[in-house]
Amino acid sequence: MKYFLPLLVAAGLLLSGWLWLNRYTRHSDIVMVPDVRGLGSASASDAIAARTLQAIVVDSVYTEGGVPGSVVDQDPPAGAAVKPGRKVYLVLNAVQPPMIDMPKLVDLSKRQALSVLEILGLRVASMTYKPDPCVDCVLDQLVEGRRVAAGDRVRRGVAVALVLGSGDRGERVPVPDLLGLSGSEVGGVLNMASLNPGLVVTCDGCTTSRDSAFARVYRQSPAVRADAFVSMGSQIDVWLTMDTTGLRPRPVLPDTVMSTINATIDAVE
Repeated sequence: MKYFLPLLVAAGLLLSGWLWLNRYTRHSDIVMVPDVRGLGSASASDAIAARTLQAIVVDSVYTEGGVPGSVVDQDPPAGAAVKPGRKVYLVLNAVQPPMIDMPKLVDLSKRQALSVLEILGLRVASMTYKPDPCVDCVLDQLVEGRRVAAGDRVRRGVAVALVLGSGDRGERVPVPDLLGLSGSEVGGVLNMASLNPGLVVTCDGCTTSRDSAFARVYRQSPAVRADAFVSMGSQIDVWLTMDTTGLRPRPVLPDTVMSTINATIDAVE
């Protein structure tokens, strides 16, 4: 008997320790982290609190096209099994895009200026031309009709109007063929051709404001002809449709054009 007593005491201590540790660590008490991405900050906090968790906002980033103040990322991720009381860290979409320094575009070529704008997340509002010996050279840069100097603070994503040289003799450029392009591609192609997007006359089958970005061009004005030349900076109107039946396949565009198109698509979205 005297040999069993120490064993019973040891077993009792081990059992007590195991029960205490299990209670202290709440080993079997877990909750699932909810998916709060896309929710506003208050709604996300309520959803997290309902699971006996804590919401902590740790950062904000600007996402083009995202809802201001909504959750864009969370840690732990949705569906993770955690202990009650665990902190869930949230990253929100900033209400305003960040401020950046306006680049110096004056004296650059149009191609260089478009590349700089794309890199910095700025858009092309329009391109106007006036007589100058340097064809397609940037003569001025404007934001909302106001001249903006290099180094001035502007919001990322703002649209910049470029004033370019048209040569001493009023150079004319051929009308590009836009048929088969999506609405979001038109602006980039026209900018590279020293032209501006005009009106979207119709968008057949479009039901939302974003449909025109994906609809394809089935008609344009001026039309493409061998003798179709227009002044630099002219506008080209297009007719769009969501029905691509009978339209030619989407053309393969040069890399220089595609980089401008990608910037245009980001602006639309």
